[in-house]
Amino acid sequence: MMQQATTKELYAYWDAIRNGRIAPRRFEIEPAKIAGLLRETFIAECTGLLGMRFRLAGTRLCHQFGRELRGDDFLGFWSHEDREAISSVVHNIINDGAVGYGSFVGLTESNREAAFEFVLLPLIHTGSSINRLLGAITAIDPPFWLGSEPLVAFEIGDLGLHWPDETPTFLAHNSAEAARRARQRFYVVEGGLSRDNQR
Repeated sequence: MMQQATTKELYAYWDAIRNGRIAPRRFEIEPAKIAGLLRETFIAECTGLLGMRFRLAGTRLCHQFGRELRGDDFLGFWSHEDREAISSVVHNIINDGAVGYGSFVGLTESNREAAFEFVLLPLIHTGSSINRLLGAITAIDPPFWLGSEPLVAFEIGDLGLHWPDETPTFLAHNSAEAARRARQRFYVVEGGLSRDNQR
């Protein structure tokens, strides 16, 4: 599960304003209430089946990644295999109201590595469907050089899903066995954090 202060605090704030619903509405997010987290948070727009475009991105995120992230597609950062896994997470967030979380390694052209934790939380912007994501990306023990070299490649360490109300919404009236099968659609991907060549 989430280990870093930023991801845990953002989840707690989101869960409080959600107040038992599948997701809060975008306008319910009050930046002043999470002022200490804003530099590492973002809002992304779900664009079709294969898009998750940054609408807003915190200043620390942009600094650590070495570029302005607004307008970038989060799903475009990854290799084909990792992108499929993260797309599966996003699918569960949008359709089931799940929370996605995980870790990854960002690499520079000189092969320096920095580890990150992230969380993806569902939001409703228009209508009644989930169509935005509130998220945070926070460095784990950030190295001294982070921000001085752009990150040019990314490798997933692990991924997970959490249903705040324990059962996906669309299974609320079905059996526990059906809920178990739904969770099996998602799998953990071992990646960059378990590589032999850690730097």
